[in-house]
Amino acid sequence: MIAIKALDCGDIKYRMIMDDDEFELICSLDAYPDAMGPQLSVSEETVSIIKRQVLHHQFRSELRLHRQEKTLKKYVARQSDGESMHQIAKSVGFSLCMMARLLLDAKYGWSKTTISNLFKEAMKEESELETDTPNRRGLSDEEYARVIREIRECINQDEIGSPLADRIRHNMGVEYEYLLLETLRNRQLVFESEDMLREKGLSKTPDVRLLLPIGVKDPRTGQLHVVNWIDSKAMFGDRHTHETENASQLQGYVNRYGPGMVIYWFGHVAQLSSDNDILITDAFPLEISLPGAFNPLASVTKLEEGTKVKLQPAKIQTDFDDEWIPVSTCEL
Repeated sequence: MIAIKALDCGDIKYRMIMDDDEFELICSLDAYPDAMGPQLSVSEETVSIIKRQVLHHQFRSELRLHRQEKTLKKYVARQSDGESMHQIAKSVGFSLCMMARLLLDAKYGWSKTTISNLFKEAMKEESELETDTPNRRGLSDEEYARVIREIRECINQDEIGSPLADRIRHNMGVEYEYLLLETLRNRQLVFESEDMLREKGLSKTPDVRLLLPIGVKDPRTGQLHVVNWIDSKAMFGDRHTHETENASQLQGYVNRYGPGMVIYWFGHVAQLSSDNDILITDAFPLEISLPGAFNPLASVTKLEEGTKVKLQPAKIQTDFDDEWIPVSTCEL
Protein backbone atom coordinates (compact mmCIF):
# COMPACT_ATOMS: atom_id res chain seq x y z
CA MET A 1 0.00 0.00 0.00
CA ILE A 2 1.22 3.51 -0.76
CA ALA A 3 -0.19 6.84 0.41
CA ILE A 4 -0.93 9.70 -1.97
CA LYS A 5 0.76 12.97 -1.01
CA ALA A 6 -0.68 16.25 -2.21
CA LEU A 7 1.48 18.37 -4.48
CA ASP A 8 1.02 22.15 -4.48
CA CYS A 9 1.90 23.10 -8.03
CA GLY A 10 0.56 26.65 -7.86
CA ASP A 11 0.46 28.92 -10.90
CA ILE A 12 2.97 28.84 -13.70
CA LYS A 13 6.29 30.27 -12.50
CA TYR A 14 8.89 31.84 -14.72
CA ARG A 15 11.81 30.95 -12.47
CA MET A 16 14.34 31.12 -15.25
CA ILE A 17 13.68 34.57 -16.67
CA MET A 18 16.96 36.43 -16.41
CA ASP A 19 17.75 40.13 -16.61
CA ASP A 20 20.49 41.39 -18.92
CA ASP A 21 22.90 42.18 -16.06
CA GLU A 22 22.89 38.59 -14.78
CA PHE A 23 23.28 37.25 -18.32
CA GLU A 24 26.33 39.47 -18.90
CA LEU A 25 27.74 38.36 -15.53
CA ILE A 26 27.38 34.68 -16.47
CA CYS A 27 29.08 35.31 -19.82
CA SER A 28 32.05 36.85 -18.00
CA LEU A 29 32.52 33.94 -15.57
CA ASP A 30 35.08 31.21 -16.17
CA ALA A 31 33.29 28.73 -13.91
CA TYR A 32 30.17 28.41 -11.76
CA PRO A 33 30.77 30.55 -8.64
CA ASP A 34 31.21 28.96 -5.21
CA ALA A 35 29.46 30.09 -2.03
CA MET A 36 31.78 33.10 -1.73
CA GLY A 37 31.16 34.26 -5.31
CA PRO A 38 28.21 36.09 -6.89
CA GLN A 39 24.83 34.43 -6.29
CA LEU A 40 23.03 33.37 -9.46
CA SER A 41 19.33 32.63 -9.97
CA VAL A 42 19.98 29.61 -12.21
CA SER A 43 21.58 26.19 -11.83
CA GLU A 44 25.10 25.17 -12.80
CA GLU A 45 23.61 23.20 -15.73
CA THR A 46 21.92 26.34 -17.09
CA VAL A 47 25.15 28.33 -16.73
CA SER A 48 26.96 25.60 -18.67
CA ILE A 49 24.32 25.73 -21.43
CA ILE A 50 24.65 29.53 -21.67
CA LYS A 51 28.46 29.41 -21.81
CA ARG A 52 28.42 26.79 -24.58
CA GLN A 53 25.92 28.80 -26.64
CA VAL A 54 27.90 32.02 -26.27
CA LEU A 55 31.15 30.31 -27.29
CA HIS A 56 29.44 28.64 -30.25
CA HIS A 57 28.16 32.04 -31.45
CA GLN A 58 31.63 33.53 -30.94
CA PHE A 59 33.40 30.81 -32.93
CA ARG A 60 30.92 31.07 -35.80
CA SER A 61 31.35 34.85 -35.99
CA GLU A 62 35.17 34.48 -35.94
CA LEU A 63 35.20 31.78 -38.63
CA ARG A 64 35.59 34.27 -41.50
CA LEU A 65 38.73 35.74 -39.86
CA HIS A 66 40.42 32.33 -39.69
CA ARG A 67 39.35 31.57 -43.28
CA GLN A 68 41.36 34.45 -44.74
CA GLU A 69 43.96 33.20 -47.22
CA LYS A 70 47.01 34.71 -45.50
CA THR A 71 45.91 33.40 -42.11
CA LEU A 72 45.25 29.91 -43.44
CA LYS A 73 48.68 29.77 -45.09
CA LYS A 74 50.29 30.50 -41.72
CA TYR A 75 48.24 27.76 -40.05
CA VAL A 76 49.15 25.23 -42.76
CA ALA A 77 52.86 26.13 -42.46
CA ARG A 78 52.73 25.66 -38.69
CA GLN A 79 51.05 22.28 -39.06
CA SER A 80 53.57 21.20 -41.71
CA ASP A 81 56.39 22.15 -39.31
CA GLY A 82 55.05 19.66 -36.75
CA GLU A 83 52.60 21.69 -34.67
CA SER A 84 49.31 19.84 -34.14
CA MET A 85 45.91 21.16 -35.20
CA HIS A 86 44.89 21.13 -31.54
CA GLN A 87 47.87 23.32 -30.55
CA ILE A 88 47.23 25.80 -33.38
CA ALA A 89 43.55 26.18 -32.41
CA LYS A 90 44.40 26.63 -28.72
CA SER A 91 47.01 29.29 -29.51
CA VAL A 92 44.42 31.50 -31.26
CA GLY A 93 41.48 30.70 -28.96
CA PHE A 94 39.39 28.98 -31.63
CA SER A 95 37.25 25.83 -31.81
CA LEU A 96 39.47 22.76 -32.16
CA CYS A 97 37.22 20.90 -34.60
CA MET A 98 36.49 24.00 -36.69
CA MET A 99 40.24 24.58 -36.97
CA ALA A 100 40.79 20.95 -38.00
CA ARG A 101 38.20 21.27 -40.78
CA LEU A 102 39.75 24.54 -42.02
CA LEU A 103 43.25 23.05 -42.09
CA LEU A 104 42.22 19.85 -43.87
CA ASP A 105 40.40 21.88 -46.51
CA ALA A 106 43.28 24.35 -46.98
CA LYS A 107 46.10 21.78 -46.98
CA TYR A 108 44.57 18.92 -48.97
CA GLY A 109 41.63 20.54 -50.80
CA TRP A 110 39.23 17.89 -49.50
CA SER A 111 35.47 18.34 -49.74
CA LYS A 112 33.18 18.70 -46.72
CA THR A 113 31.98 15.12 -47.27
CA THR A 114 35.53 13.74 -47.28
CA ILE A 115 36.41 15.67 -44.12
CA SER A 116 33.21 14.48 -42.39
CA ASN A 117 34.11 10.89 -43.29
CA LEU A 118 37.57 11.38 -41.77
CA PHE A 119 35.95 12.60 -38.55
CA LYS A 120 33.81 9.45 -38.51
CA GLU A 121 36.92 7.31 -39.00
CA ALA A 122 38.67 9.15 -36.16
CA MET A 123 35.78 8.34 -33.80
CA LYS A 124 36.18 4.60 -34.40
CA GLU A 125 38.10 2.44 -31.97
CA GLU A 126 41.74 1.89 -32.96
CA SER A 127 41.06 -1.85 -33.19
CA GLU A 128 38.42 -1.15 -35.87
CA LEU A 129 40.87 0.95 -37.88
CA GLU A 130 43.43 -1.84 -37.72
CA THR A 131 41.01 -4.50 -39.01
CA ASP A 132 39.45 -2.30 -41.72
CA THR A 133 41.39 -1.24 -44.79
CA PRO A 134 41.25 2.57 -44.56
CA ASN A 135 40.92 4.92 -47.50
CA ARG A 136 44.08 6.96 -47.03
CA ARG A 137 43.11 9.38 -49.81
CA GLY A 138 46.60 9.43 -51.31
CA LEU A 139 48.41 9.97 -48.01
CA SER A 140 51.28 7.88 -46.75
CA ASP A 141 50.65 5.56 -43.81
CA GLU A 142 52.49 7.94 -41.50
CA GLU A 143 50.68 11.07 -42.66
CA TYR A 144 47.26 9.39 -42.57
CA ALA A 145 47.94 8.17 -39.03
CA ARG A 146 48.90 11.71 -38.00
CA VAL A 147 45.73 13.20 -39.52
CA ILE A 148 43.50 10.66 -37.73
CA ARG A 149 45.39 11.12 -34.45
CA GLU A 150 45.09 14.91 -34.54
CA ILE A 151 41.41 14.84 -35.51
CA ARG A 152 40.73 12.44 -32.62
CA GLU A 153 42.59 14.77 -30.26
CA CYS A 154 40.43 17.70 -31.39
CA ILE A 155 37.20 15.71 -31.03
CA ASN A 156 38.05 14.53 -27.51
CA GLN A 157 38.89 18.02 -26.23
CA ASP A 158 36.35 20.20 -28.07
CA GLU A 159 33.21 20.61 -25.93
CA ILE A 160 31.59 23.07 -28.35
CA GLY A 161 32.09 22.10 -31.99
CA SER A 162 32.85 18.38 -32.04
CA PRO A 163 30.56 15.68 -33.48
CA LEU A 164 30.17 14.37 -29.92
CA ALA A 165 28.96 17.80 -28.74
CA ASP A 166 26.54 17.92 -31.68
CA ARG A 167 25.24 14.47 -30.71
CA ILE A 168 24.68 15.59 -27.11
CA ARG A 169 22.75 18.68 -28.27
CA HIS A 170 20.63 16.52 -30.58
CA ASN A 171 19.86 14.01 -27.82
CA MET A 172 18.90 16.80 -25.43
CA GLY A 173 16.51 18.16 -28.04
CA VAL A 174 14.90 14.73 -28.47
CA GLU A 175 14.61 14.30 -24.70
CA TYR A 176 12.77 17.59 -24.19
CA GLU A 177 10.52 17.01 -27.20
CA TYR A 178 9.54 13.71 -25.58
CA LEU A 179 8.88 15.55 -22.30
CA LEU A 180 6.57 17.95 -24.14
CA LEU A 181 4.65 15.14 -25.87
CA GLU A 182 4.22 13.24 -22.60
CA THR A 183 2.96 16.42 -20.90
CA LEU A 184 0.36 16.91 -23.63
CA ARG A 185 -0.76 13.28 -23.35
CA ASN A 186 -1.08 13.57 -19.58
CA ARG A 187 -3.21 16.70 -20.03
CA GLN A 188 -5.44 14.78 -22.47
CA LEU A 189 -4.78 17.31 -25.25
CA VAL A 190 -5.22 16.32 -28.90
CA PHE A 191 -2.23 17.12 -31.11
CA GLU A 192 -0.12 16.16 -34.09
CA SER A 193 3.62 15.67 -33.60
CA GLU A 194 6.28 16.91 -36.02
CA ASP A 195 6.64 13.39 -37.47
CA MET A 196 2.89 13.19 -38.13
CA LEU A 197 2.90 16.58 -39.85
CA ARG A 198 5.82 15.58 -42.08
CA GLU A 199 4.05 12.38 -43.05
CA LYS A 200 1.32 14.65 -44.42
CA GLY A 201 3.92 16.32 -46.61
CA LEU A 202 4.03 19.57 -44.63
CA SER A 203 7.34 21.44 -44.47
CA LYS A 204 8.70 23.76 -41.77
CA THR A 205 6.70 22.15 -39.01
CA PRO A 206 6.76 22.94 -35.26
CA ASP A 207 7.28 20.14 -32.74
CA VAL A 208 3.54 20.07 -31.98
CA ARG A 209 0.39 21.29 -33.70
CA LEU A 210 -2.62 21.38 -31.38
CA LEU A 211 -5.82 20.18 -33.03
CA LEU A 212 -7.76 22.01 -30.31
CA PRO A 213 -6.13 25.40 -29.56
CA ILE A 214 -5.47 26.33 -25.94
CA GLY A 215 -5.50 29.69 -24.19
CA VAL A 216 -2.54 30.65 -22.00
CA LYS A 217 -2.45 33.77 -19.84
CA ASP A 218 0.86 35.58 -19.60
CA PRO A 219 1.31 36.15 -15.83
CA ARG A 220 3.45 39.22 -16.43
CA THR A 221 0.97 41.11 -18.61
CA GLY A 222 -2.30 39.27 -17.97
CA GLN A 223 -2.78 38.97 -21.74
CA LEU A 224 -4.47 35.79 -22.97
CA HIS A 225 -2.59 34.12 -25.82
CA VAL A 226 -4.15 31.65 -28.23
CA VAL A 227 -1.75 28.75 -28.85
CA ASN A 228 -2.13 26.62 -32.01
CA TRP A 229 1.37 25.13 -31.99
CA ILE A 230 4.30 24.59 -29.62
CA ASP A 231 8.02 24.46 -30.36
CA SER A 232 10.44 22.90 -27.88
CA LYS A 233 13.94 24.39 -27.48
CA ALA A 234 16.40 22.54 -25.21
CA MET A 235 18.50 25.68 -24.84
CA PHE A 236 18.64 29.09 -23.17
CA GLY A 237 16.85 31.89 -24.99
CA ASP A 238 19.44 34.68 -25.20
CA ARG A 239 18.88 37.61 -27.55
CA HIS A 240 21.16 36.35 -30.30
CA THR A 241 19.73 32.82 -30.25
CA HIS A 242 16.12 33.98 -30.27
CA GLU A 243 16.17 37.10 -32.41
CA THR A 244 18.82 36.05 -34.95
CA GLU A 245 18.53 32.26 -35.22
CA ASN A 246 14.99 31.32 -34.13
CA ALA A 247 12.74 34.32 -34.84
CA SER A 248 12.34 33.73 -38.59
CA GLN A 249 11.64 30.02 -38.02
CA LEU A 250 8.95 30.81 -35.43
CA GLN A 251 7.44 33.53 -37.62
CA GLY A 252 7.10 30.93 -40.38
CA TYR A 253 5.00 28.81 -38.03
CA VAL A 254 2.79 31.83 -37.28
CA ASN A 255 2.25 32.43 -41.00
CA ARG A 256 1.23 28.78 -41.54
CA TYR A 257 -0.58 27.79 -38.35
CA GLY A 258 -1.47 30.99 -36.50
CA PRO A 259 -0.23 32.12 -33.06
CA GLY A 260 1.76 29.68 -30.93
CA MET A 261 4.26 29.18 -28.12
CA VAL A 262 7.98 28.45 -27.81
CA ILE A 263 9.42 26.80 -24.68
CA TYR A 264 13.04 27.56 -23.77
CA TRP A 265 13.51 24.77 -21.22
CA PHE A 266 16.66 26.33 -19.73
CA GLY A 267 15.14 29.80 -19.39
CA HIS A 268 15.51 33.04 -21.32
CA VAL A 269 16.41 36.68 -20.87
CA ALA A 270 13.61 39.10 -20.04
CA GLN A 271 11.77 41.12 -22.67
CA LEU A 272 12.89 39.26 -25.75
CA SER A 273 11.85 41.00 -28.95
CA SER A 274 9.09 38.85 -30.37
CA ASP A 275 5.91 38.88 -32.43
CA ASN A 276 2.77 39.26 -30.30
CA ASP A 277 1.58 35.98 -31.81
CA ILE A 278 4.47 34.08 -30.16
CA LEU A 279 4.33 33.40 -26.41
CA ILE A 280 7.76 32.74 -24.87
CA THR A 281 7.92 30.52 -21.77
CA ASP A 282 10.35 28.29 -19.87
CA ALA A 283 7.87 25.48 -19.11
CA PHE A 284 4.51 24.11 -20.17
CA PRO A 285 1.89 26.22 -18.35
CA LEU A 286 -0.09 24.60 -15.56
CA GLU A 287 -3.08 26.88 -16.16
CA ILE A 288 -4.65 26.60 -19.62
CA SER A 289 -8.13 27.20 -21.01
CA LEU A 290 -9.94 25.43 -23.83
CA PRO A 291 -12.78 26.55 -26.12
CA GLY A 292 -16.16 26.35 -24.37
CA ALA A 293 -14.43 25.92 -20.98
CA PHE A 294 -13.91 22.26 -21.91
CA ASN A 295 -11.90 20.33 -19.32
CA PRO A 296 -10.46 17.02 -20.61
CA LEU A 297 -9.48 16.03 -17.06
CA ALA A 298 -12.98 16.54 -15.60
CA SER A 299 -13.75 12.81 -15.74
CA VAL A 300 -10.46 11.84 -14.10
CA THR A 301 -10.85 10.85 -10.45
CA LYS A 302 -8.57 12.90 -8.22
CA LEU A 303 -7.24 11.17 -5.12
CA GLU A 304 -7.22 13.05 -1.84
CA GLU A 305 -4.13 13.34 0.31
CA GLY A 306 -3.81 10.31 2.56
CA THR A 307 -5.71 7.98 0.24
CA LYS A 308 -4.20 4.49 0.28
CA VAL A 309 -3.71 2.69 -3.01
CA LYS A 310 -3.09 -1.05 -3.30
CA LEU A 311 -0.58 -1.96 -5.97
CA GLN A 312 -1.34 -5.02 -8.07
CA PRO A 313 1.36 -6.88 -10.05
CA ALA A 314 0.80 -7.01 -13.80
CA LYS A 315 2.45 -8.76 -16.73
CA ILE A 316 3.52 -6.34 -19.45
CA GLN A 317 4.34 -7.64 -22.92
CA THR A 318 5.62 -5.49 -25.76
CA ASP A 319 5.36 -6.58 -29.40
CA PHE A 320 5.92 -4.72 -32.65
CA ASP A 321 3.46 -4.19 -35.48
CA ASP A 322 4.27 -4.36 -39.22
CA GLU A 323 5.80 -0.86 -39.10
CA TRP A 324 7.91 -1.70 -36.04
CA ILE A 325 5.83 0.50 -33.75
CA PRO A 326 5.86 -0.92 -30.18
CA VAL A 327 2.49 -2.19 -28.92
CA SER A 328 2.29 -3.03 -25.22
CA THR A 329 -0.39 -5.17 -23.58
CA CYS A 330 -1.08 -5.42 -19.86
CA GLU A 331 -2.32 -8.63 -18.23
CA LEU A 332 -3.61 -8.24 -14.66
